[in-house]
Amino acid sequence: MDLLSQVRQIIAKYEIFNPGDRVVVGVSGGPDSLCLLHLLNRLQEELEITLHVAHLHHALRGEEADEDARFVERLATSWGLPSTVEKRDVPAYAEREKLAIEQAARQVRYTFLAEVAKGVGASSVAVGHNADDQVETIIMHWLRGAGTAGLRGMRPLQQWPLPGIDL
Repeated sequence: MDLLSQVRQIIAKYEIFNPGDRVVVGVSGGPDSLCLLHLLNRLQEELEITLHVAHLHHALRGEEADEDARFVERLATSWGLPSTVEKRDVPAYAEREKLAIEQAARQVRYTFLAEVAKGVGASSVAVGHNADDQVETIIMHWLRGAGTAGLRGMRPLQQWPLPGIDL
């Protein structure tokens, strides 16, 4: 079964989208999120959904991150998709909130995605992850002292609000 068919099957199995939904797609510019955007763009007419691309520049990687932001914005425009691209100072947030940079980046990113979703009237936010991300999540749960019930990866569907994300 090809990847597009697998994604179609997962969307149906978990009832991820409904006809008429507006979906914010978080796009970093990396392969996982670009693949997700490509697949959802191919499926949007069939699923009767509307996409809105969201990219957050975390102010962590200098010129490389600047180029990612420009690339995502150009790609969205070339595909006829509306987009929101913003830059937020994650290092300053991490210092102010006394958080590890990864935790701060996650909180800032998901707050940004929730704000974009609210602003454009979206019912869903889609983000792409791969198997390595799943393993990393399980290891993080283990290191934080999760019991066997807590040793799980990311769910295919997560309800908002997410822990630590306030709107």
